[in-house]
Amino acid sequence: MSEDAQWEKAIEYTKFLKGARENVESMKARYTDLQITEQDLEHLRSLQNDLLILVIGTERCSDTAGNMPILAKMADISSKIQLRILDSDANATYHQQFKVNGKMKTPVVLFLNPKHEELCRWVERPNAAYKVINEATNPSLESRTKELKKLYSDPEIQRQSVNEFMDLILRADFISGRS
Repeated sequence: MSEDAQWEKAIEYTKFLKGARENVESMKARYTDLQITEQDLEHLRSLQNDLLILVIGTERCSDTAGNMPILAKMADISSKIQLRILDSDANATYHQQFKVNGKMKTPVVLFLNPKHEELCRWVERPNAAYKVINEATNPSLESRTKELKKLYSDPEIQRQSVNEFMDLILRADFISGRS
């Protein structure tokens, strides 16, 4: 199935939050508390091309809940960015095509042009979070989930996500013909 069809099936962030049953309060808090710098604002306001961001994820996923508010805030700041979320569980067949090392990862963030062509992609979590999780002494799923929830409240981890997303947003703008 093409990105055109997936984009049409995807929902806006406010609708995603209204339908979410898990991590809602933490997503709202992360959106509210996120520190956006003057340089971030300048970059977002300087975008020349329309950009669509399609996130394949679920509110149950700590990585999705940790990063979705950042993308939502960026989209709210820039009139050039539209954000939509596609439920990874309900669209598992489509999600399958984005495996990393044979495993499905969530979220998958696709940066698309208005023709729904993929310009770049980001998967799962910021590099700083990988480092912390990989160095954890207790690798149980419950322990990792708890650690991730704590990590995504850390301003340094949020800054890492902002920087990684900003780099991809600017790259997508240049690929689309920024002068």
